[in-house]
Amino acid sequence: MAKGSPVLIGLSAAAVLIGVGAAVHLAARPHRHLQANPSNPSDHSSASGLPACSSATATGCDRSKLPTGTRGSSGCRGKGPGTITASPIALSDLAYIQPMGLMIGGHVTPIDHGYFYIKGAVAHPPQQAAVYAPLGGNVSVVTRTVRRGDPAAKQASYDDYAITIEATCTFRVRFSNMVRFAGALGDNVGQLGENETKTPNFAVQAGELIGYTGLPTAFGIDVWVENDDITLTGFVDPAQYTAAEVWKTHMADLFDATEEPLRSQLLALDERDATPRWGKIDYDIDGKLVGNWFRVGTGGYGGSQFGRGGNYWTGHLSVVYDGNDPRQIDVSFGDYQGQAQQFAVVGNTPDPATVDQSSGLTKFELGQIRQSSGDTGKPWDGREYVPHVTTRAGPVVGTVLMQLTGQRQLKMEIFAGKTASHVIGFDAGAELFER
Repeated sequence: MAKGSPVLIGLSAAAVLIGVGAAVHLAARPHRHLQANPSNPSDHSSASGLPACSSATATGCDRSKLPTGTRGSSGCRGKGPGTITASPIALSDLAYIQPMGLMIGGHVTPIDHGYFYIKGAVAHPPQQAAVYAPLGGNVSVVTRTVRRGDPAAKQASYDDYAITIEATCTFRVRFSNMVRFAGALGDNVGQLGENETKTPNFAVQAGELIGYTGLPTAFGIDVWVENDDITLTGFVDPAQYTAAEVWKTHMADLFDATEEPLRSQLLALDERDATPRWGKIDYDIDGKLVGNWFRVGTGGYGGSQFGRGGNYWTGHLSVVYDGNDPRQIDVSFGDYQGQAQQFAVVGNTPDPATVDQSSGLTKFELGQIRQSSGDTGKPWDGREYVPHVTTRAGPVVGTVLMQLTGQRQLKMEIFAGKTASHVIGFDAGAELFER
């Protein structure tokens, strides 16, 4: 895939080439949490063999010494929801908002954060944009993550700044894919070293400059909104998610937390028409096909490679609805012919929420994901906001055969290059999944 292709979706982790009939994974600059954050060299390893966590949002580390009963830092104050009163990207710099729920490359299960894309990323020459605190609160954690690319594998280097802002001890907003910190915060934390984490407990006000985003790091910021007082109910086994990513079941709706008129201004740039407008990530229905599955023996969501630098998502499988246009059924594979790939279901049937053990063998024909403007029908290249994004499947490129063999047991086999009429039943390539 050419580096200059008009691709934005997925920011720095992966991308979908929209409008040309191909779903493409760009191994350019991975999201911070696709691999665990490297620890500060000064950290001491715990008895588990992992470094101690510097915060409750850190991954690939030992949480045994974190305070119990709260995920807040020592500098947080109070409990309850916060209110977003300032846009993290100035509206004049904001291209569009991509909500949670996409599946892209190594993000095989629906993504637990949204994206704020900037116009400057596709300008000539590219321009960075300022990032602002969306609410008043405590900056509990700042990190810098650096990974050296492998020129032989055409992997780019990656240098990412991330921040956690606590409105209260139970409500926080996190950003990643910043190129540097700035303003009073930047003066306070100073220049971070490679793979360094600090816990400044630094107070910020809503609308205060905290940094910049843009190329070469990313096309904008990743945005998490977390509320410990809510728990998502659409995971059959939530413990396996929180064991790897403690925030996973507590994702909140950014728009619900935003005051007017800012809420309406941001919604006008949101690419998802369906409610919830900030997207959805938890689709499991016990006994039904819909939702997330994990190949038997790979360790569930976290996987045996989580925190060890491996591709923990290779055992993942997700049969859910498109993040932008949930009228379309998508199938996301952690390993489709050796790489993570996503497809739209040709014919868009059967609905996976209706498939159970009594359904027997279920065939889905797979097509490349194609997205376009619902108003004009023009393919969407991801460079700017278009209203009413529509997702459809391209021509058949393969078929997947699935059968629920138990309440939480699934048999699956991929038949790349074959139409459903050429797939009779399982053969030696079948694999078992669970959840």
